[in-house]
Amino acid sequence: MKRTKNEIDEKVVVNMNKQMNKNSRFLYWIPVRLWMLLIFFFSSQPVDDSWNLSYEALQLFVPAVKVLQVLFFLLLAGGVLVFMKKKGVQIGLKEVLLLVVGLLILYLLSVQLRQVLAPVHLHHFLRKNAHFFIYLILGVLVKHAFKKSGVLGFKAVVFTLLICAGYAATDEFHQLFVPGRGGLVSDVGIDTAGASLGILLHSVGQWLLQRRIRSKKVQKRSVSN
Repeated sequence: MKRTKNEIDEKVVVNMNKQMNKNSRFLYWIPVRLWMLLIFFFSSQPVDDSWNLSYEALQLFVPAVKVLQVLFFLLLAGGVLVFMKKKGVQIGLKEVLLLVVGLLILYLLSVQLRQVLAPVHLHHFLRKNAHFFIYLILGVLVKHAFKKSGVLGFKAVVFTLLICAGYAATDEFHQLFVPGRGGLVSDVGIDTAGASLGILLHSVGQWLLQRRIRSKKVQKRSVSN
């Protein structure tokens, strides 16, 4: 039985769409592979190089926290002024001075709080938290790649967690062969906890996005009706 030209064209289009989907799925796994390579690179550094790198990061981290602290209070001041304006409050010199004095007191208190809460061994604290946040990002990337590959729900969560935990375990095993480094089960736990939070953040973000899309659709329907 001969097929018509339209049937042949439809089959070609279907095959092209399948190939494009495969290619797009592959693209979403590229960031995962690159991030894993970055983790492998950091883990391959001898202990002296690794510690020097983290000390350099520490020198950037502390000033960055101070700058962010100042920016936070500047944004807070702007937010308070906008709120007062919306409420119809007349903003004069007195109100501005009260706001400045109040925020200055809060800022000085936050500085004292930062100094009290800062860990004694800040370098060690930073290294362990680096583990956590690196795997948090890995969890987000892997979960997103599974979503784009059509793996959703609980299945995606389990597969993502297995991949991240498995990679953390092999990464610690790999460090046994790096001069001055060692593998720790506790680090695997920290890495897995970071990945778990990344999975949770991605899942919550997707839920909020879907909720927003549904609400927009409902609003469009109500407007059209």
